[in-house]
Amino acid sequence: MASSNTPIPVDDGFNEYESAVKRQKSTTSKVWDEMTKLECENKNELKAQCNHCKTIFSAKSSNGTSHLRRHLNSCLKKVNKDITQYTIATQPSPEGVPSIKNYKFDADECRKAISTFLVCGKHSFRTVEEPGFRYMMRIASLNFKNISRYTAARDVLMYYAKERDRVKEELAKAPGLICLTSDNWNSEHTNYEYICVTAHWVDKDWKLQKRIIRFRALFPLYDGLNIADELVLCLSQWGIDKKIFSITLDNASYNDVMVSCLKNHFRANRAILCDGAFFQVRCCAHILNLIVKAGLKLADDVVGKIRNGIRYIRKSGIRRKRFYDVADKSFHLNVTKKLRQDVCVRWNSTYLMLESSLYYKDVLDYWGQRDKDYQIFALSNEEWRNVAILCKFLKVFYDVTYFVEIILSNLRLLFDEYVKKSKSTSSSLAGSSNVSNKNPIDSGLDEHNDSSADFGGYFDESDDYKRYLNESSTRSEKSQLDIYLEEPELELNSQIDVLDYWGKSSVRYNELSLLARDLLAIPISTKVITPLRSSLKPKTVQAVVCLDDWMRAKGFSAEIGCKKDDDDDEDDDVSSVVFYDTFFLNV
Repeated sequence: MASSNTPIPVDDGFNEYESAVKRQKSTTSKVWDEMTKLECENKNELKAQCNHCKTIFSAKSSNGTSHLRRHLNSCLKKVNKDITQYTIATQPSPEGVPSIKNYKFDADECRKAISTFLVCGKHSFRTVEEPGFRYMMRIASLNFKNISRYTAARDVLMYYAKERDRVKEELAKAPGLICLTSDNWNSEHTNYEYICVTAHWVDKDWKLQKRIIRFRALFPLYDGLNIADELVLCLSQWGIDKKIFSITLDNASYNDVMVSCLKNHFRANRAILCDGAFFQVRCCAHILNLIVKAGLKLADDVVGKIRNGIRYIRKSGIRRKRFYDVADKSFHLNVTKKLRQDVCVRWNSTYLMLESSLYYKDVLDYWGQRDKDYQIFALSNEEWRNVAILCKFLKVFYDVTYFVEIILSNLRLLFDEYVKKSKSTSSSLAGSSNVSNKNPIDSGLDEHNDSSADFGGYFDESDDYKRYLNESSTRSEKSQLDIYLEEPELELNSQIDVLDYWGKSSVRYNELSLLARDLLAIPISTKVITPLRSSLKPKTVQAVVCLDDWMRAKGFSAEIGCKKDDDDDEDDDVSSVVFYDTFFLNV
């Protein structure tokens, strides 16, 4: 039995990753510029290999590095430059002769790149043990040392912990408030219940930002009280518990209890606007999803036929090519519009699938008459009429998701809060710098009146007029919201970057732009998480999910992206919603 002095393991979804960073001990000795650490089957044993002569030495920390330094000083092969540390420079020398450029293999950067490859590519950790991967890395650099899947997993945890600190700094620097989305999901493979928390905000450059800050397994009971405690802990760990504007949730019953607990917590810390009137945002997508799914149930058989028929055509590259050739040459259709495959948990993707099937209706009927394997998916005329009706029904909801109605009275109430907050900030700044809050015109009048008294009460009649102008302008002053609402309306379909507009209008509409920045960060729906076929430990799952999200936010995908094939375009709607598909290692 553990003694009372035994430290309790930290498993709070945040500090538990510190051990991964501590494992990566700093090797500051210069011998490691010319020595490489080797992994041994015995985890308690460490080896070091000379990069010049390949001799292997013991590298236990208790032995120090003096013996390694002595070897490097006398290594006979050290005088021979290692050609693997040189590359041909891309630019020739001034004499026009290609030059040799010194290059140093950085093992840490290489391991970091492998972590990025595994996470963003959603590859199994076992990939690093595959012969093909190791052959590729050996060709890329003779200095690369093979790593195991366990080392790859530890590298990802360490990388996550370091990136997390950078994301925490970003959240701290957010100029406005932060909006949250939260959703729960159950893994059918591990029976873990996960909570996903995402932070949304508008940065100083008026760009919308999003980061997943929590993807952690919950422990029973999964009720509103426990989930509220989890969220409070999460926000405190990230240092944003006093910067929250709203949280968007689905309509699960436990969320009402959770929101009530969160409101009480924020009220106690005076960190909530309008007594929480705008704190909870109902997930529009979830509400619409319930309505639409009820309608789709009436046409399950027809939708299933279309789904499986499209999957059959798209499964074979040859079959797919023949389908589009027939559509182009025989039916003169624009084949840049592709057959869409839906994701069954996303009704909007089902609508797009049905819409594309109606576009290719004649081609699909033609195909059903000539391909006996496809005939089981062919639709009758009556079924096609039902698809057309269903598609018309779904289009209404599909279009509705692109509009949000704001009630003016609530907007005025919220704007008043921002005006109060702005005045409070201005007053505190003015008080600390001993600056008068008086209107400059009033100050000028007071000074003039004081000096006038010294000269026997001489009074300029124009002062009455100045005072009249000042008082009348105060009476007729309109709020920034009133002035904004009186501006001419823009065309509904006009091309305008809303965030850019408010960024440029921040001088003219000071308080209103602050409100706009926080409002525009509110998502109207929670993130939909499709099944995560994973046997990873929850600690690793959070690291992988968050790290992938953060790398994409840094522009990783765009930076290394390559041109797609024509057929790749048809998968856009699927790839945007499919979550982590394959991690097969239990680590």
